Amino acid sequence: MRAMTWWDHQTESIWSQPWGAAMAGTLKGTALTLIPASIAPWETWLAEHPDSTVLTNFLNRINGIVHGTRDDFVIGVALEDSAVAYDFKAAAEARVINDAVGLHPVVVFVDPETRDIQVYLRRVSDPESEQQIELTFELDPSGRLVDAETDSAWNGSRGVATEGALQGEALQQIPWVSAFDWAWQDFFPHTTFYRDG
Repeated sequence: MRAMTWWDHQTESIWSQPWGAAMAGTLKGTALTLIPASIAPWETWLAEHPDSTVLTNFLNRINGIVHGTRDDFVIGVALEDSAVAYDFKAAAEARVINDAVGLHPVVVFVDPETRDIQVYLRRVSDPESEQQIELTFELDPSGRLVDAETDSAWNGSRGVATEGALQGEALQQIPWVSAFDWAWQDFFPHTTFYRDG
């Protein structure tokens, strides 16, 4: 996580990239809404989104940085007053991590081959009762991502159920950032670091 700051010409405010909040100026204390994004090799992204475009002078930087061989980072998730960091190498080995960030049940999904990382809220509406149910995800023996509660199969990259009782249901994507562990802790000193078990 680079500690970049941005200058807002309209209000002359200075913004922190990691926090997404104005540190000085007219809008000091105002926070932007973090939206979900993903970091994936260009080939992986293009296979999923064949109509994508990219700035050509940025493509070499993407190829060198985003899908380089660096694995020494954490997947940082901050929700409300809670923050959790997941070691990328451990998450890639596990592929699926069911956890909670504060009161929010989340699943971290990592495809080690494509380096696709997704974080979702593990709650959906039960189509029969219309109640919220909390799902627990795992890989079945054939490698499909399924939930233990309904045995529905899911596309981990898109967060959509492709088979079973929840077919067509979508998980809410949760924003995350990649950062060195020390940098994440600098900006989120209250963070916890996920430990399996």
